[in-house]
Amino acid sequence: MAFLPSWACVLAGCVSAALAGASNLSDLYPPLWNESPGQFFNYKVENGKYVIDPWVFTDRMGLYKILLNQTATYFEKFAPENEQNILWGLPLQHGWQYSSGRLVDPTRKTNCGYESNHLCISVDSWWADMNYFLSVLPFLAALDSGIMDISADQVTLLPPPKDQAKFCYDVSGCRATFPDIINEWRTFFQHMQTSSITFEQLLKYLWNAHVASLEVSIKGFEDRYTYYSKEEANFGQNWAVSVNYLAASRVPTTLIRTYNFQKGLPPRVLTSADVAPFISNFTGLQNFVLVALDVIGDLHRYTGSLTLNIWKILMMTQAAREKFLQFFEMVFSAAS
Repeated sequence: MAFLPSWACVLAGCVSAALAGASNLSDLYPPLWNESPGQFFNYKVENGKYVIDPWVFTDRMGLYKILLNQTATYFEKFAPENEQNILWGLPLQHGWQYSSGRLVDPTRKTNCGYESNHLCISVDSWWADMNYFLSVLPFLAALDSGIMDISADQVTLLPPPKDQAKFCYDVSGCRATFPDIINEWRTFFQHMQTSSITFEQLLKYLWNAHVASLEVSIKGFEDRYTYYSKEEANFGQNWAVSVNYLAASRVPTTLIRTYNFQKGLPPRVLTSADVAPFISNFTGLQNFVLVALDVIGDLHRYTGSLTLNIWKILMMTQAAREKFLQFFEMVFSAAS
């Protein structure tokens, strides 16, 4: 198997080769991207404020679309068409959650997220709640950082139908309730605006913010696990753990790479009958990823933070991260 591109090429963005399987970058965009607001004026306006309902899929996806549009200029030096914008990982992940049925009401007490109300995002969904802290809070931090065309007081975010106290809805409220998350995302956006910043440095700040978003929020929604099968609950927990290892490795969350990596994620919610690597209607890659996440999750739980600390030491150098990324991409390329 041919060795994958050098780290210099990885960071610069070898777009043409990676696009061999796609006719256009837009083919890789998440579901309903074109239908989601891309500018503030695409949202409703009430009392002079833009009203955004983050519990409607297209409204929440619109937050990402605006972020990608507003930050595009800072990533032009890495590749054309905003492909190397490392914020792409967030909307693509949210799109996978939608297409795989992970944003629906897992209790089935409402029709939220199901066919007759498919744009509804359920507050009882563990995945939706985790994503709130990776969509609304980065968006508010971006507003607070001054990279948007408007000020934070021109936006109104609607609360969910219940558990309102578990979330925050404006810059001041999020600063007070979740200061670590807001501070880490502000740090990312502030460094992003620095002309001398490197791609590698931006990845570090992005992953710091991503990890902080999950570390702070995950404890508040442990009750949601009871709504799922043991297999799906374990997958969610393992996925959250694995983020720490991806963060230490500084995996580039660009458009093409994230799109390809997500081919390994389960295309539907897991049931009690699903036992990887023997899930017949999953691909070999999807079965492999589930087994790998089980191993990572078990090791992390059995050793406490020891395994993660060792991994962080191993990933301290750029050369080590380069080798891991090459291996990571080779695995996905071979199994696809």
